[in-house]
Amino acid sequence: MTNPDGGGGVTCASDISVGWTNDALCAAGTGGNLGAACPPTTPPAMCIDSHPIAACCAWVQDPKTELALAPSSLHYFGAPSGDTAVDLSCTTTPAVQGTPQNVVLNGFVKVFLGQDSDSAGVKIEIYNEGANGALGTQIGTAVTTDTTSASRTNTWLNGCPTSGCVERAYSFPSVPTETPLIIHTSDALAAQKWADFYDYNIYFANGTVTAGAVAYDTTGVGTTDVLTVTATIGYTPSPGKGLLAGEVHDCSDVRLQNAMVNTDYRPQGDIFYFGSDETQPLPDKQAVGTSDLGLFGAVNYPVGVPIHIGAVGLEGGQRQLIGAYTVQVYSGAVTGLSLRGRRPYQH
Repeated sequence: MTNPDGGGGVTCASDISVGWTNDALCAAGTGGNLGAACPPTTPPAMCIDSHPIAACCAWVQDPKTELALAPSSLHYFGAPSGDTAVDLSCTTTPAVQGTPQNVVLNGFVKVFLGQDSDSAGVKIEIYNEGANGALGTQIGTAVTTDTTSASRTNTWLNGCPTSGCVERAYSFPSVPTETPLIIHTSDALAAQKWADFYDYNIYFANGTVTAGAVAYDTTGVGTTDVLTVTATIGYTPSPGKGLLAGEVHDCSDVRLQNAMVNTDYRPQGDIFYFGSDETQPLPDKQAVGTSDLGLFGAVNYPVGVPIHIGAVGLEGGQRQLIGAYTVQVYSGAVTGLSLRGRRPYQH
């Protein structure tokens, strides 16, 4: 379904807000305003006719095409075979937050574009998420991948050599479940091979624990990856600023097509979206919403302030807030997150 307004254009005068009930920050605004709990920004977040939908502290473009699941052919976060139904159930009925328990976190360090063909030499740190998207207390001690770490081979990324990229395994003890976490990956050898990457919205429900362990593959972002992505859209990372990269998923953790995303603080330019080629995930300057990969990004945000992200989608002809989160960016670093509907602690 397209054109929910029968072909008429939506503008700021349309006074359209989307939000979540029983969520102070993401409650829908009234009278064409953002929610009452949204903090001020500098410069102020203002409605413009190209971004007329108020969505959890951000003004977002109006979606014109129904949400759709990513294909099952994807290597990561595609729809189960035969499944076509978008799951937004957690946005109205979020899961109940359970009692934390300490478990072992096992996973691999993925490469992004494959220009760095072996994810050895990546340091992994885990933090509690602090107030307003800040880093909280560190959990345990950092672990590092090296050439003796167990590995798997990625043979499908175009940037990998013909023999494939080597993705190294890691294991992190005493990680709390039912707790919002941030995973920080960086260059263990200070060789400027790996960029600082802060992976937000990490949450392990007790129901995902098997034999005292949970699984999650984090990402090693190469410094060349950052330059390749920003060059594709014609920008250069500015000193003292930070970058944002994210994905939009539904409540079943499947990537979503046709979502619109924006932030309250303004990046350089606008939010951009990536193309649908999983073997070479790069921005598509012509894209007007998320593709099969659900990927979006933006560059040169101010550091040290909470940045509110809102994602809007069209489902059954109705505009809905399908994901929202608060992060911070860090000088010269990439902040990443996957929006996964509404988390148990978002109220």
